[in-house]
Amino acid sequence: MNLKAILTIFASAILLFACNIKQIEKYNEEFNGKWRTDVFYSPTKADTSRNYLTVDGKNSGFGVACHIDDSFEECLVFQTGKIKINSSTKAVQFGNSVSQIHYVTQEPFINTEGVWELSLDSIQYFKY
Repeated sequence: MNLKAILTIFASAILLFACNIKQIEKYNEEFNGKWRTDVFYSPTKADTSRNYLTVDGKNSGFGVACHIDDSFEECLVFQTGKIKINSSTKAVQFGNSVSQIHYVTQEPFINTEGVWELSLDSIQYFKY
């Protein structure tokens, strides 16, 4: 195999993977909105908590183990910025941070109770 063929294959692979990265609301507009988990006990905080996810273009946010009544308050982890998804691996990146990658384990759907639900890192979030 000559050098030109190898470079062509390499460039094609990069282009293929780059095309799989999209803003999450453009990938699937049903992600748009405010989501939260049910209340749970966080041993790290020694208190009840809930996770929050807001998908809203540039002002999106993700909070882990936050105050149960105030979204994004007192969170153990808080990330903001555009949310990008790799459509082939379902990996999600918040803002420019690559230190914490999350995975969509189930895209938004209406559950049997008629509530919008999605799963991120195998944790259920509900639209509110």
